Amino acid sequence: MPNMEMRQSQRLEQKQKLVLTQKIQQSLEMLQLPSLDLEKLIRQELEENPLLETGQDEGQTEAGPDTEEADDIEEEPERDDSEEEDPLDILKQIEENEGYGSGGGGGSYSDDEEPWRPEPVKEPTLYEHLLEQVYNRRLSPEMEEAAMYVVYSLDRHGLLSLGDEELAAGWDGDPDLLWKAVDLVADLDPVGVGSRSASDALLAQLEAEGMDPESLEYRMVRDHFEDMVERRLPAIARAEGVTPHRVQEAMDSISHLNPWPGSDFAGSSNSVVIPDIIIREIDGELRAFLNDTRFPTLHISARNRRILESPNTPEKEKEYVKNKFKRASWFIKAIAQRQETMQKIGTFLADYQEDFFRHGISGLRPLTLQQVADALDYNQSTISRAINGKYIQSPRGVHEMRFLFSRGLGEGPQQMSTRTVKEELRKLIASEDRKKPYSDARLAEMLQARGMDVKRRTVANYRNDLGIESARKRRVY
Repeated sequence: MPNMEMRQSQRLEQKQKLVLTQKIQQSLEMLQLPSLDLEKLIRQELEENPLLETGQDEGQTEAGPDTEEADDIEEEPERDDSEEEDPLDILKQIEENEGYGSGGGGGSYSDDEEPWRPEPVKEPTLYEHLLEQVYNRRLSPEMEEAAMYVVYSLDRHGLLSLGDEELAAGWDGDPDLLWKAVDLVADLDPVGVGSRSASDALLAQLEAEGMDPESLEYRMVRDHFEDMVERRLPAIARAEGVTPHRVQEAMDSISHLNPWPGSDFAGSSNSVVIPDIIIREIDGELRAFLNDTRFPTLHISARNRRILESPNTPEKEKEYVKNKFKRASWFIKAIAQRQETMQKIGTFLADYQEDFFRHGISGLRPLTLQQVADALDYNQSTISRAINGKYIQSPRGVHEMRFLFSRGLGEGPQQMSTRTVKEELRKLIASEDRKKPYSDARLAEMLQARGMDVKRRTVANYRNDLGIESARKRRVY
């Protein structure tokens, strides 16, 4: 038998690695916050940090993106120089590094930094409620980041209405981690949150109540949801071989469930839509404005700083002041960076989607996250974070910012937004004779006659995206 010998050796290996520090984590989370959530967070931070004040204060200390005063307060040994750079410049470096968002990149807080998280306040929003549950699970930094991304991808109803391709487009980490995070969020309270549709949310709630999948209630939600919405009880009764009275009993049993889990948070931003960007026409030109007039002007209180740093102040309280000063300074910077990013995106959209803002859905141009990222010199995931849960107000009304993003149909300058095609498809189906509904093949012909080059299979896919049943199921007798 050969002689096997185990040896230990040491070697030095140089690797370039960017760490997701507490400050960068704060910038990411601030960027993702919807407008009303940010307003609540500012109010909470004002209550918790005596170094942070609003309005004008005699002898106040201004803290903007270029402030270096925090360095005068404290010198830290072996300081990482990257922490003093512009947060978005660091974000770009991190996002371009292949380790970010994956097992190798690691998001962690250093021991001497206070973890910053949007903690729940009175009447927590849906996002705060979900994030608190995520934090309480003490996940790995990578898994926590993936779960946060999924939470901020939910719509205001608490549903994950984005398709898999669109959801994955804004995630630059391990894909397996993303889908695990989708399952994790779907397991949070309230039951049904993170579902892909209202019917899936109801099925999740029925399962939580122990309802048998073979029960009439379960089958009605799974197989006859559209008929339920339209209260076509006789049609359901015929399909299930029961009486309309029995169907009505099942409907009554289902009525206490909530197809929109996010609506339980009625006092939160999920019930109030406040646009981050307002598009207005000024002297014939469309311009984008930040809707930030309700945000207070923040500054660092020089008065409180002098009181707490007097020669008679105990060392422990001095350390408290230093930490609060650093937190207040970075908090102001992070808000400024968020607003600058939103302004740039709004200005780009006002110009690129001008035809939509002036003429409606027919003028909507195809647009991807990568196009905006390239134009503004950001990473695609930064754009995805910035627009999630945000709204834009224009002469066309109020829309989710993601509404302005869609793939293109066709090639060249005549390329058309898929959202425009879907809207035309919806109108055709809405105007059809319900006794003789259009087949997918017929709808394809009608769209082609309108200059939209679509195939029958494409029509079927778009119809499913719109939640519209096939011709056979749409037919009434």
